[in-house]
Amino acid sequence: MNNKNKAIVVHIIGVYFLVLGIVAIIRSMYHHAPTQILYACYMGMILIGVGILARRSFIVLSQIYILAIPLFVWDIDFVHWLIFNRSLLGVTDYFFLEFSANIDKFVMLQHLYTIPLAIYAVILIGVGRKDAWKWSFIQLVLLFVAVMVFSAPSSNINCMFYSCIDVNFGVLPYTFVWFSVVFCATGISVLLLNYFLWPKTRNNVK
Repeated sequence: MNNKNKAIVVHIIGVYFLVLGIVAIIRSMYHHAPTQILYACYMGMILIGVGILARRSFIVLSQIYILAIPLFVWDIDFVHWLIFNRSLLGVTDYFFLEFSANIDKFVMLQHLYTIPLAIYAVILIGVGRKDAWKWSFIQLVLLFVAVMVFSAPSSNINCMFYSCIDVNFGVLPYTFVWFSVVFCATGISVLLLNYFLWPKTRNNVK
């Protein structure tokens, strides 16, 4: 792909993510649920779009690291629903069991392609920094504080108040469990993605 076509593709992907993120936020406001803007995937779409349009791959990578494994879990449950018409993990039950407008479900379907499309954009832009993971962990802490301060436990934004999966964690404090899970998941994403991305992009630095 020549540079002109590459620039066009990158711009289209960036605009798409940015617009989809804005639509998700407007949808939340329309449903009188403004705290939904604190969903990691909604914020992720906005930041991915901004990062792609600004040609700053570290911004995009910081979101990919956070979202990769949670969205992979969502995708597994979604595909299981499609094949067997029943829940596996319970994380996508709302998509199949609750009524929602077509635009809502269109936004939800971004879980299926956000990571591969964002990775493709990063490869086109080029990777020049290995420290995007630092912002990922800082963002997770800030996001936790924001959700705890501004949202109600009943909303369970980002599964921060109780598990979205039917798993018994025993006597462990759930906050400890949440941080352990998301930090480990993000760390695994960092290791795996950097292993596969850097050899392919080290000569294409942005």
